[in-house]
Amino acid sequence: MKFIFKNVPMSSARHGVLSSFSKFPEKIFETPLLLVSTKGGSVPHITHEVLQLITKDSHIMQFPLPSTMLSHETVKEYAKGLAHFCGLKDYLTYCTVQDPSCLTPVGYNKTTVVSVWTNIGRVSVNAEKYMKTMEAFQPDMYQILANTDTNLDSTRKKALKTLRSCQIIFDECIKRHQESEKLKNSGVIGVISGGIDLDVRKDHVKYMLEKPVSGFSIEGLHNNGADVEKMDYEKCNMVLEEILNILPEDKLRIVPGCWKPQQVLKMVELGVDMFDSSFPFIVTERMCALTFSWKSIPLDVSEVPSQNVEEEINLRDIRYKEDFGPLKKDCTCLPCRKHTRAYVYHLIESKELLASTLLMILSRPLMHHHVWGLKAY
Repeated sequence: MKFIFKNVPMSSARHGVLSSFSKFPEKIFETPLLLVSTKGGSVPHITHEVLQLITKDSHIMQFPLPSTMLSHETVKEYAKGLAHFCGLKDYLTYCTVQDPSCLTPVGYNKTTVVSVWTNIGRVSVNAEKYMKTMEAFQPDMYQILANTDTNLDSTRKKALKTLRSCQIIFDECIKRHQESEKLKNSGVIGVISGGIDLDVRKDHVKYMLEKPVSGFSIEGLHNNGADVEKMDYEKCNMVLEEILNILPEDKLRIVPGCWKPQQVLKMVELGVDMFDSSFPFIVTERMCALTFSWKSIPLDVSEVPSQNVEEEINLRDIRYKEDFGPLKKDCTCLPCRKHTRAYVYHLIESKELLASTLLMILSRPLMHHHVWGLKAY
């Protein structure tokens, strides 16, 4: 995997290209880039056939460990990798330790063990178990196992504890990676953690500088889930700016989390290359639809969007009971062309599964178009 970038004049933003993947050497991906987040090997609320219907573009699929961990032995027996097992063999894959769309419980981690929360409860994962899982999954890129159990309120003591844990686990994982034949063509993403403590984070960066990684995932800013929308973005951006300035420029930069469109725009300006699509899933789960236009999003996160700008609408609201307009004005997607707000309101009231499907078909591509539009920013 190769990453080539160029800086945007008068800005820290970057335009980059990901290429030279062993599975699809002819495919290239421009950054900023939005990953397609999955659960259990499929896009939430959308079947593989519907996904192919709504987009013909190439994508990188994100497979979080909490929803795939329990399939490890089955995928190992299948012997063709997780993407092929899930019917997504035409897509590139990126495996992550935690799921950005779900709240990760605090605690339960040890120096050499990270807790992964599956649908049957907590699973303790050490370096050996994790690398065996990655060998079974055979991803195109994967995140090194790391303890990211910090947030912007964590103490220095806890940040130092997670740093030590990350270093011990990383050394064992990278050793196994270099000895593995099945992972020799997989890109390795290192993790930078440490809460709000800049000294701890800088020590983590120094430790990672000489390591054989293809990029960095900046984590430990939050505990995932919908609460990311409510966090202090100013503190978050302060940490990001400091750390991004000392990371190697030729490495991919990823910041996971269900970030609002306005914050994604700000992080692109700071120099972040890749995000996940957990935000459209969170919006769909609360029965809302994204209706913003990326051109209407103010760059400064302290600014309040114009009152005329409707970023999302809540289709549970009774005012949409007799609203026969499209979900999003001037949109040509299938839900907006074929269905009305009143119809989706009816589906929600009737507890029909189609409601979530229609909302996801609208919101997920809209977020992708938002990030795609930032390439012209």
